[in-house]
Amino acid sequence: MKKNVFKKALSLVLTLLMVLSLCSAAFAAEEKPTPVIVVSGMGSFPLVDADSGVSAFPIAQDTIVKNVLKLVLPLGASVGMNDWKIMEKYGLKPIHDMFELMRCDENGNSIYNVQATTFPENASNYKDTFKKMANGESKMVVSIADKIGWENVYFHYYDWRMSPLDLADDLDALVKKVLSETGSDKVSIAAFSFGGTIVSSYVYKYGNAKIKNLLYGSTAFLGTEIVGELFNENPDLNIGEALEYFGKFMTDNQFLSLFLNVSNDVYKQYGTGLAQNFFDGFVKALKNPLYEQVFKDTFICFPGIWSLMPYTYYEGAKEKMTAYANLSDSFLAKTDEYMEMQKQIPEMIDKMQETGTNVYIIGGYGYGSVPLTSGTVQHTDTLIDTYLMTGYCTVAPYGKTLDESMYNRNAVCTDESHNHKSTDGVVDASTAILPEHTWVVYDMMHVEYTYGTGTGELATWIITSDEPVDVHTDARYPQFTALDRNTQKLVSLTDNVTVPTDGEEAPTNIESLFVKVLEKLFAIVFAIINEFVAK
Repeated sequence: MKKNVFKKALSLVLTLLMVLSLCSAAFAAEEKPTPVIVVSGMGSFPLVDADSGVSAFPIAQDTIVKNVLKLVLPLGASVGMNDWKIMEKYGLKPIHDMFELMRCDENGNSIYNVQATTFPENASNYKDTFKKMANGESKMVVSIADKIGWENVYFHYYDWRMSPLDLADDLDALVKKVLSETGSDKVSIAAFSFGGTIVSSYVYKYGNAKIKNLLYGSTAFLGTEIVGELFNENPDLNIGEALEYFGKFMTDNQFLSLFLNVSNDVYKQYGTGLAQNFFDGFVKALKNPLYEQVFKDTFICFPGIWSLMPYTYYEGAKEKMTAYANLSDSFLAKTDEYMEMQKQIPEMIDKMQETGTNVYIIGGYGYGSVPLTSGTVQHTDTLIDTYLMTGYCTVAPYGKTLDESMYNRNAVCTDESHNHKSTDGVVDASTAILPEHTWVVYDMMHVEYTYGTGTGELATWIITSDEPVDVHTDARYPQFTALDRNTQKLVSLTDNVTVPTDGEEAPTNIESLFVKVLEKLFAIVFAIINEFVAK
């Protein structure tokens, strides 16, 4: 009798264990990955006037052609007669008209019925759209979806003219929708370019309780110097710097790269002095008219553009730009609040890290500043200053290396286990907001997260990680790497990276002939300009 009772008890226990193990397996099988929201930068998809169907941004080709043709005569007359008043009187209206559909009023509201292309459902509903895109955050959708499933990825786009503080409300609605649809208790957010301003605003307004991983990928969450300088009336046009900048930018196109580099060499030999004075005269004569006639009801009235400057530029910008545009009190109150929030971002990030959100940063360097302002020449990713997008890494001026006597490394990061200085001597991440969670890539252009490349794989690995990661977690992804242009993979800065350098390859006979022809052509052009300006 006792033996039968024992057998029954044992059978019951084994049955319970089997049921529990099956339940555990079932729960494990049903466990879903954390859904990811990709917050795009500006320009990924068009802003369209819903009434006419015409693209407001990017500007429709017909609109560009029509207005450029109207520019030809006044521009030619101004150059021929050395009188920029002609351009001011007849040439600025066509430029203004190109941006007509983009206009906003003094409150920052769109004058026309301009709508952003939106993606309200999960990415599985837009596979063809994202697969057709060539680069950037759209390709990040494909990369992430390949890893965690298309139904677990969402894409957030918006009208970037608006204030990030208002756009944060739309992001909050999407976060709630994603959590409801997926049954998850948290989301991960990968923000790119302008998207960093929106995510920061979201955390400022709604907190970080619903965010597991947050990636700032090539973002302007701390602003850009080019917007700060332009809004402080510091435009500048240095032809040599422009040729060098675009020459580096066009390295993938051998013909254009060669053309621009040769043009720069010839300019340095023949084009300085009076020729530069000619272009300086252009900037000086048309600067104020451009602000008054073109920017006053376009860029100055875009709250989103104001968020793209560092807060240190803000008070000067407000004083100067309100002289051109009659911005309302509500407009300025919104930009005031955003700039106060931007000051708090380092503190906000520290708080997020302490309360369960893993915050990560990726930035690029290796390109000079956009050559349109008189600001200090900074390393950029072709658009955003490296020191800003990386959360205040110390970065040497473009073309130089760090002089450690000019800055103080973070005292916590002075021993060998916390060595955050790049081997090329350009970047020191010890001064950043997140020294252990910031990755810096040499020769990565702005939002260059192409599918299947090292940069895309790095960002995907970070945003889909189940556990916290840092710059020491995976040997494939150390803090400092370079994007090899031949393999499109990330390699150590000490490896033999394929990057353009002076005298790297001997030119072919055809290239030599081409160079000689260009030199003669530009020598003639600059000689004519110099002679003309001298008169």
